[in-house]
Amino acid sequence: MKATKYSVGILRFMSFYARFLSLVCFRLRKQKDNNVWLEEIWSNRSRWKWISVTLRIVPLCIYAFTYAEWISNRMLITEKFLHSCSLVVSIPCYLSIIHLKICHGPEVTKLVNQYLHIFRLGTLDIRRRSQFGGGRELFLLILSVCCQIHEYVFILVIASRLCGFQHIIWWVSYTYVFIICNSIMCFGFIWHLSLGVLYAELNDNLRFESGFQTAFLRKQQRIRVQKSMALFKEISSVVTSLQDIFNVHLFLSALLTLLQVLVVWYKMIIDLGFSDFRIWSFSLKNLIQTLLPVLAIQEAANQFKQTRERALDIFLVGKSKHWMKSVEIFVTHLNLSEFRVNLLGLFNVSNELFLIIVSAMFCYLVFVTQCVIVYRRRYVI
Repeated sequence: MKATKYSVGILRFMSFYARFLSLVCFRLRKQKDNNVWLEEIWSNRSRWKWISVTLRIVPLCIYAFTYAEWISNRMLITEKFLHSCSLVVSIPCYLSIIHLKICHGPEVTKLVNQYLHIFRLGTLDIRRRSQFGGGRELFLLILSVCCQIHEYVFILVIASRLCGFQHIIWWVSYTYVFIICNSIMCFGFIWHLSLGVLYAELNDNLRFESGFQTAFLRKQQRIRVQKSMALFKEISSVVTSLQDIFNVHLFLSALLTLLQVLVVWYKMIIDLGFSDFRIWSFSLKNLIQTLLPVLAIQEAANQFKQTRERALDIFLVGKSKHWMKSVEIFVTHLNLSEFRVNLLGLFNVSNELFLIIVSAMFCYLVFVTQCVIVYRRRYVI
């Protein structure tokens, strides 16, 4: 229970943090029944909504102009290419938040409220308090908070080296664009982490205890299983709709994060700064930030597979034809609506995919290092 309380406290802090920085256009409202619901901030003030959107374009324009001007002054073609790719990906990644506000604001609010309602029904314990996982979820949330703290430390280190009004304006624009782009990864991590928690709780409700039982216990167990099957069906529609909206944005954010690692690695190799602690800490933070949503997605997928494996056991809960038909429909639904995160329809997100990508990045690091060593031996020495 302590881990659950700490996890809920961290999530509340993250929600206030996102509201304070205007990373989201939603706010939490507590209803008369003490349930928390989501609502749009600008739902009744469309004029302020468009003013907010316009103000968000300003730091992006400053960031893109100064970054492009800085890239044009670089000497190496490879370095220009890597920074140009980072700039090209960061622009749509930043604009995706604005796109969500304008095009999908009411839809996302409705879907998230449906998901919160399902989450409350599926994770209530005996004391009627909502739970949020255990020690594993708490550890992953702490890692996410540490990554965000590292971002601010890294940004403050950059600020300490600036002088002049123009550099300060660039730093403010870069900071805001940097935080916005990384926030998408954080949102995806929290959502899939909560989904894994919900699947795990529903799997516990589907657990069937065989052996001698009274008719009353069998009836109670059948009611519990029916409730869980109904919640699984509701989850599938909400998750599918949210994935259709967020998957492209999550892909852009992950791509940008990994590109930033390649950029700093290339600079480290060219400058022979292999002992630079800042570069290694920045790289480690980006890799962990990318790994967190992958771990959350993998856990949710594993819990869904357990549901499919356990679905055959619930045939024993009842013997009537109606019960058998209900379970068959439920099993068919699980087969048709398998949980997986398919980015751009090209590949499924998994731990194996992350390891393949990271190994390819390290191969790139070794290859560039060897090329630099050979070049310096031939032309410099």
